[in-house]
Amino acid sequence: MRFENKVLVVTGASSGVGRATSLMAAKEGAKIYAVARREERLLALAEEVKSLGCKGQVIPVTCDISKQEDVDRLFEKVKSENDKLDVLIANAGVMDKFEPVTTCTEENLDRIFSINVKGTFRLFKGGIPLMKNGGAIVATTSIAGIRGGKAGVAYTMSKSAIHGLVKNTAAMYANDKIRCNAVAPGGIATEIMENLSDVDEKGMEVVMRGPKLDKMVASAEEIAENLLFLASDQASNITGQILVSDGGLTVM
Repeated sequence: MRFENKVLVVTGASSGVGRATSLMAAKEGAKIYAVARREERLLALAEEVKSLGCKGQVIPVTCDISKQEDVDRLFEKVKSENDKLDVLIANAGVMDKFEPVTTCTEENLDRIFSINVKGTFRLFKGGIPLMKNGGAIVATTSIAGIRGGKAGVAYTMSKSAIHGLVKNTAAMYANDKIRCNAVAPGGIATEIMENLSDVDEKGMEVVMRGPKLDKMVASAEEIAENLLFLASDQASNITGQILVSDGGLTVM
């Protein structure tokens, strides 16, 4: 029970990796503030945790991390109910449409950055003051932040920025016993990928170049396991690292 009596915030919790992470942590005794924009899905997740008889609990929090007032309200709730935060899993994010720089509009760039970069920045800034006795922060990034041709320009830039945020935070707060890491998946079988439409043909052609491995796509549960490992005391000596979880794609 790695997370018994621990307070966690998990964003993007209504589906995919965030949902899987919340379920796993609840089974290990965590009190999870499950954060997303879709309230009905969060309520369903909380009911599922109850029906499974998990030792932990899920507290649904409707929040759009692109809005500062929503993030403020989230951490005010965590503070008033616990006066501490043990783990922040900054998983929420949006995908682009694989557009290169010449076709990406400033509106699309702003949309991606408002959630992926500024939203994650807001979460770090709001969560760290509640980690009075130390804590762990884990962000979900992407191999797009490591390899230039694995997404469109906006998403690639956003994930590269998060890598910088993670490393800077790890350095700045190491003596405060706050660890900060990230998991960089390749493809994941989630609804983000399933719902993509109107993708840029040139961008998609570039993204699909390279080796074709037997296992090209991870499950949400596999990435959730990576996130929770880095959030747990099992990773007590690991900080400032980007854990690549891509089935070997980036070493080919």
